Amino acid sequence: MSYKAGIVSAIDELKDRMGSSMVAIKKHMQANLPSDKKWLNATFLTALKSGVAAGDFIKVKNSYKLSPEFKKKRIDAAK
Repeated sequence: MSYKAGIVSAIDELKDRMGSSMVAIKKHMQANLPSDKKWLNATFLTALKSGVAAGDFIKVKNSYKLSPEFKKKRIDAAK
């Protein structure tokens, strides 16, 4: 599982209206990390920043949520 996919699943499962904090996303991902994979914080931060730059995530203060465009793309891809 890529870091971006982990971030998306964490935001989905935490279901916070105002967005999920970076700390909460990180804790959720570390709890669900396979035992053979090592946690790389730099990769996590890069995935968050690139997701915001690509328009997949929206940053609200110090929280992140999925953008409406990303949700629409995911629904269309599932069909």
